[in-house]
Amino acid sequence: MLFSDASLLVVNKPIGWLTHADGEGRRPDAVTALGGGLGVHHRLDVDTSGVLAFSRNPEGARRLARALEQGQVEKVYVAVVQGRLPSVEGVAQGAVPEAPDRGAETAWRVCATGPGWSLVEARPRTGRTHQIRAHFAQLGCPVLGDLRYGDPLEVRAPRLMLHAARLVLRAPEEDGLTFEAPTPPEFARFTDVGPRGREDLRAGLRQGGQTTAYREFHEAADGLPGLRIDRYGDWLWVQRDVDTGAEADALVRGYPARGVYRIDAERDRSRGAQRPPRLESGEAAPPGLEVLEAGVRYRVELGAHLSTGLFLDQRERRAHLARASANLSVLNTFAHAGGFTVAAAIGGAARTVSIDLDRAWLSRIAPQLEANGLDPDPKRHDTIYGDVFDWLKRLSKRGETFDLVILDPPSTSVGREGKRFSAARDYDGLAALAAPLVARGGRMWTITNHRGLTTHGFAQLAARGLGPDFGLERSWPMPVDHPEDGAPTVKTLVWARD
Repeated sequence: MLFSDASLLVVNKPIGWLTHADGEGRRPDAVTALGGGLGVHHRLDVDTSGVLAFSRNPEGARRLARALEQGQVEKVYVAVVQGRLPSVEGVAQGAVPEAPDRGAETAWRVCATGPGWSLVEARPRTGRTHQIRAHFAQLGCPVLGDLRYGDPLEVRAPRLMLHAARLVLRAPEEDGLTFEAPTPPEFARFTDVGPRGREDLRAGLRQGGQTTAYREFHEAADGLPGLRIDRYGDWLWVQRDVDTGAEADALVRGYPARGVYRIDAERDRSRGAQRPPRLESGEAAPPGLEVLEAGVRYRVELGAHLSTGLFLDQRERRAHLARASANLSVLNTFAHAGGFTVAAAIGGAARTVSIDLDRAWLSRIAPQLEANGLDPDPKRHDTIYGDVFDWLKRLSKRGETFDLVILDPPSTSVGREGKRFSAARDYDGLAALAAPLVARGGRMWTITNHRGLTTHGFAQLAARGLGPDFGLERSWPMPVDHPEDGAPTVKTLVWARD
């Protein structure tokens, strides 16, 4: 809450929240969360955060309505847009799609620029739906993360990068009453590129103790190429190129930890050339170390394998499943230790099926379900040990379908029969095998961490395998603790079947 008196209530609306209920009951809304009975005088898009004012009673309604009608309300937004605007400041004019018969006007000023982006301050002079987003798109510089007006494959932003930063009531009786909402942590990499900005970027993850596994340091975007520092509770998992030196050592020492595991990443990591992790300092982590993501319990293994069993760059996807899986049937292929499966089960999935060629990793799913108070009954949460390609054919032959199919293969792998798979070469064939298993109206997630595939190239490859029944719905961005200005390490595309 930013302000409250007898007639007004002003809050900092988070992303993902509606201003008021939409009648469908699927997403949280500010009015209901605040107890209802509030007057709505302006709105923010569901994926826009920031200052939102409500009236408590008729007097508050008169105050806001009078200020809005007389043009005595000043709204200031901050946004990160794609590319460079035509000048340092200007005014965008013209109708927008949501109000084609009414004029719209937005003043803007560039505050900072970076590789392929601009940080801008926007002041809408009219109040049309999606006005700021549409105007920047018309200028050829859509807001980063805007799936409607921008490029659905633009993945540098972890959210819609639009925030209502300030609201000023300039009516004489208000005496310039000003409400301000702090800029969210996701904007830190665009507003402060120094060490403090890197810390702010992860501030939301560190607060409250509900998330204890995240990336502390992410390569060049955080100041040193070739160094990745992951936190799993009180332990650090450090991956560094063999040619990183004393600067990397100093950075690692700057993070508190009970123990530090280190992997020296070889330039040639094919054919088993990568050396295993080692405990570099401190004490060893216990087997099945429990960590949290937004309160969900996962178990990781540190030191025994090149993988911990939980890929931190997929945290936002797991969080989505934990919120939005009610009554869904989910097929998780290349399931590994079952992070997606656990998240979907937490979200109320009616059925999950997890397939992997490693029996030991699959065996970790049931204990994680139990750790979250769930029954690992195989009739509801089935695990299948075997070759994914073979089982996709079997399930399709049985006529089975799922509301969500997740395809997250390794970049390269060797199947049970010795056949080598490469995502860059073979992903379209994998997608074609899985396509019949997606129910009408269902979704497929195609995922790859193959560095040789661009997001657009991967989309073309997956689309070729899926065929005309599937349309690209969105591309998931990298999470806030994995900032990247170039092509994302992990490409995650969501496809909807007609």
